[in-house]
Amino acid sequence: MWLATTTIDHPFPNIGLPIDSVYERLLNHIKKDGRTKDISQDFMRLTEPYQKVFFVYKLLKNYELIPVLYKEEKSDYTSNHYRNLGNKAYQRGHNYTAWQYYNLALMYAPLESETFSLAISNRSAVFASLKKYKECISDIEMVFSNTYPKSLKDKLDKRQKSCEKALLEDEYPEFHDEEDEEIRDIFTFKGTKHEKFVDASSKLRVKYTPEMGRHVIAEEDIQVGEILVQEAPFVSVLLKDQMIFTCANCFSRTANLYPCPYCCMSLYCGKKCVMEAWDDFHFFECPLLVFLLNNSHFTKLELLALRATVKSRMAHSQLPTFFRTVDKLDARCYGENLGCTMTEEGKLVYSSKYFESIHTLATNVEKRDVSDLFQKAVSAAVLMHILAVKNFVAMENPEIRRNLKIYTANTLMRHLMTAPTNMHGITSNIEDEDGNYVDEVNIGCGAYPFLSLINHSCAPNVVRFTKLGTNIVTLFALRPIKKGEQILDNYGYSEMLRDVEMYSGVIAKNIPMEGPARVELKASSDIPSLHKKAHHAVHTREARQKILRSQYKFTCICEACTEDYPLYQDLKTVPNLPTNIVDRILDYLNADVIDVLQKANKRRAQKLFKPLCELATALEPYIPCKEAADCQEALKQCLAILSGVLAKGYEKSFELEIPAPTGRDKTRFYCGDGAKNLLKEFCI
Repeated sequence: MWLATTTIDHPFPNIGLPIDSVYERLLNHIKKDGRTKDISQDFMRLTEPYQKVFFVYKLLKNYELIPVLYKEEKSDYTSNHYRNLGNKAYQRGHNYTAWQYYNLALMYAPLESETFSLAISNRSAVFASLKKYKECISDIEMVFSNTYPKSLKDKLDKRQKSCEKALLEDEYPEFHDEEDEEIRDIFTFKGTKHEKFVDASSKLRVKYTPEMGRHVIAEEDIQVGEILVQEAPFVSVLLKDQMIFTCANCFSRTANLYPCPYCCMSLYCGKKCVMEAWDDFHFFECPLLVFLLNNSHFTKLELLALRATVKSRMAHSQLPTFFRTVDKLDARCYGENLGCTMTEEGKLVYSSKYFESIHTLATNVEKRDVSDLFQKAVSAAVLMHILAVKNFVAMENPEIRRNLKIYTANTLMRHLMTAPTNMHGITSNIEDEDGNYVDEVNIGCGAYPFLSLINHSCAPNVVRFTKLGTNIVTLFALRPIKKGEQILDNYGYSEMLRDVEMYSGVIAKNIPMEGPARVELKASSDIPSLHKKAHHAVHTREARQKILRSQYKFTCICEACTEDYPLYQDLKTVPNLPTNIVDRILDYLNADVIDVLQKANKRRAQKLFKPLCELATALEPYIPCKEAADCQEALKQCLAILSGVLAKGYEKSFELEIPAPTGRDKTRFYCGDGAKNLLKEFCI
């Protein structure tokens, strides 16, 4: 039995207990009992990841720290609550806020109910106000195909005719096919794809050395602006802030989003995405998303680890064969074929379509201290419990059940280690108060196995962009790259370790296995600010090295670090540049150009793209210099504009009420029967 019913005045102390609180309380219990040394040493003696996860799970059970999960159901009362808030926002002229509330009303409305139709009907009014006439008509047609109050018909008929008339009279349609075709051309891969690394150009080669691990080099000379990689994620996670505007599966920004039939936390662009998400991961996530997205306070990377674990298993119906494949991958030998899959056609490919590519990314486990591993084991144990409650590990065959538990714990732990150093953010530029599009908004993150093979530089020669409305990343050459040179990306650091970020005390950090254990305090003030890039233009070498060692576990030896490139404000201009370069700088980097790029003028960005690529090539011999830095930034702004920008209002406008208002005095909780015997087969 999954669910039980109890009153709101429940006796459970752990309702929706956030993962941060689970971790903090566990550390406090261990410290209070004087068990820090013993538990730390016992934990580190365990050799397998699943053993660490089950060890921590047993501690959580003993200290009664397993969160109690509850389920939110669709409700006419809740839908009406959010629709009324939308009505108030709409009356004040706050269209984007009203749009969000109407989408929330839609998510909470029972399917085929009048509240469902009312939410769509009211959303169509917002679209009419925003001159999204096609979207308005689409919503009205959806209302007419559903159960709806007949009193709406005349109003909706009038609105539909008004939109149809506006479309006929519109001399300047929102989108121009000719312009779109030119922009699509810039984001279209034109070269030959690699036979093995199918998301990458044939101009690239993957190489392995003990010093650099797997990395990517150029097999041919590469020009600025060339597309080198176009990769869809193995899995992606939409940030909660953007879920009201975005398809939870493909990240489409279509306005006419429709909800998951069962849960209150997902919108989709169509039936294809509903079914694809359900088959890949949503079947297990669906009833638990309220806890995962809100109460638990899991980071996007922890949710990504969960989703990768679920999808890998869901893609394989023959579990014994799947487990043997996983065992072979875990006993891997480094080389160019690591992570490749043998297709039905007999081809060896490395592709984000297959779990092997994501399963073999570096965990850096040997570089992690006990506090880091312990924190990740806590997250893995809670995620394991959540999956067990949903019967993810329920099997009749005891051997398969045991192996599935081992796989789940091992893989959660693996991806909790790979995610901070291998996963990539998905962002877009958004309009600020002055009408400029220079600020970034986070939309989500994804697991991109080929992009994860590319090493870091504080002066990169490539740059990543994601076309708005997709989760597909395109990698462009930012600088000319010669044959034999390494492809180098720039790593950000928007995710830090929770124990470092949240707490001043950590459990037995850097414990030597011989001799007395010790506990060190590490203040969060030691860690640089978040959401930046480890780039020489914005951070000193010392600050960059601290960032990269903390999150990515390496000491950078890129050109910017070895030659100590200056910060942007300290870069020098180049004296006596050739006249033809000076003329192009005056043409393409003047104040007017900077202004139109800040205003996200798509037509100008499209026309400036090629000249800026040529100017970047001409300035390459003079790097580091201010002219080259300005050119690269202008080129990146062009690509940001052409990939799609967001008007003001697409950031979250309000805090969601979780749990949402309800007219009932009953709340449903998961009994957790599926997790009762989670440790049955294991002597932990």
